[in-house]
Amino acid sequence: MQELIDHLPSPAAVLSNDLSARQTRNLLLGLGLATGMEFYTFDSMNLVLADLTGTLGVSRDEASWLLTIYSCFIFLGVPLSIWLAGHLGYKRFLMGTTILFALAAVGCALSPTLGVMLIWRALQGLTAAGLVVWWRAGIYLILPKAKRSPSLMNVSTGLYLASASGLIFSGYITDHINWRLIFFPNLILAAAAIWLLKDGFPNLPQPTSPRFRNTDCWGLLLLAICILSLQLILSRGHIDDWFGSAHIRALTLISASALIAFIFWQHSPRNLYPLLDTSLIRDRNVMAAGLIGICTGIILSGSLYVLPEFLRLVDSQTHSATQTGSLIAFYAIIAAAVRPIMSKLVARFGPTKMVAAGLTILIAAMLLLNRCLTTSTPDGYFLLPLALYACCLSSLLPSVGAGTIGKLEQSKLLDGVSFYMSFRQLGASLGVAFLTIFIERRETVHSSRLYDHLISTNETTDHWLGAVNGYLAVRGGADESGAHLTSIGLLARVGSHQVDVLSYADCFLFMAAVGAFAMCLIPLMSPFVPAKR
Repeated sequence: MQELIDHLPSPAAVLSNDLSARQTRNLLLGLGLATGMEFYTFDSMNLVLADLTGTLGVSRDEASWLLTIYSCFIFLGVPLSIWLAGHLGYKRFLMGTTILFALAAVGCALSPTLGVMLIWRALQGLTAAGLVVWWRAGIYLILPKAKRSPSLMNVSTGLYLASASGLIFSGYITDHINWRLIFFPNLILAAAAIWLLKDGFPNLPQPTSPRFRNTDCWGLLLLAICILSLQLILSRGHIDDWFGSAHIRALTLISASALIAFIFWQHSPRNLYPLLDTSLIRDRNVMAAGLIGICTGIILSGSLYVLPEFLRLVDSQTHSATQTGSLIAFYAIIAAAVRPIMSKLVARFGPTKMVAAGLTILIAAMLLLNRCLTTSTPDGYFLLPLALYACCLSSLLPSVGAGTIGKLEQSKLLDGVSFYMSFRQLGASLGVAFLTIFIERRETVHSSRLYDHLISTNETTDHWLGAVNGYLAVRGGADESGAHLTSIGLLARVGSHQVDVLSYADCFLFMAAVGAFAMCLIPLMSPFVPAKR
């Protein structure tokens, strides 16, 4: 996206000549509210999956498609949004994207079936790509370098608060009225964001490069075929017996062929306007950002999918949406509180060390959650791992940006942002799909192990069944045969519950392993050189 920057005035000139202090404030507030819609909706959807399964008449696995299709289309929309912004004009694109996201949210609220809602979620993903890219890219493009870091900090703090308020509000609305109403606050946020952006976002000159009159349609098509085929494989594979199914084998061949064709097409001399600037792959910092972005995307999206599911469906206390939202909102509140502190630590110790610290904290949080999950875990036990998770977010994400994208020259910034966000959203789209499969596999393993021990010849099992039989006979008035059948059924339910708990706990162990792998990628980042005083 080099031409996108080449045809712009310098950021400092834009700020000094066009933007007043009020306009700068409106710019940051507008970007925060527009992107806050995406943060609000993302966390709210994770929270209400258990409720919409009943309304739409779908299984938990099918409901998870609403998350994977969304992240998948964000991934596809990131490079597309860069081109569209330059083609339509930055301000017009950002405001149009904000309106479309809000309208897609209303479409989700009114969807009568899962299929219709998946279409609206796909549109939301495409429009969300513009929001998650352009709140960062807008700050990098418009503000001078000295003001970027505090501006990024202020906006990201507001985004964490949007997540917290969304979790609490969505939980309350879901319990007391209807989950469909959680989408309508996006209309208010969109209206406020557009009002602020009209005043705060400068009218940047539209690029004259032919790149923005021509887009890499073949590259976009090949990438879409590859990713959508992969998502279908991950979503349907465990249902259709994986490679025992002819259409899964066909989808695998299609996905692999499309990926190979995409790589060759991006390097082909016939492709005058490639979708991605593949020369960035040779930059060690950008490559580190992409690979770490995949890992963190898997962990962050996966953990925010697994924990609400566990609290609402598996935990014996069976949390309501309000209770679950209020508990998980704790991480977002802590993240907002520590974000300014983490920015100072990044400036002092350097992004490389802070990425290592953030991943270490993230691994510790995942391991604690693995140990915390029992059949009846008190809510207070979740606060420490959630606080660690918040500290990880506040240090890891800005450190990756400062240590990789922030080191690029001005003409490569948008390409760097696009590259990093694409890989991170790829990880997010894969995270939920991987963990859905992982839970099913672990349930099979734990069921086999557990029920091998719960045989009637086992002394402990026999003693437990005898005690329950006696209790039912004496207190419940059941005959011997009825008491025995009831106790067997109770044992099966207790065993099934324990299997679910162990399977969900293993998810956090898996995510800790992904974090450990990401730690191995840190040497790819160039060493931090402190600024001279």
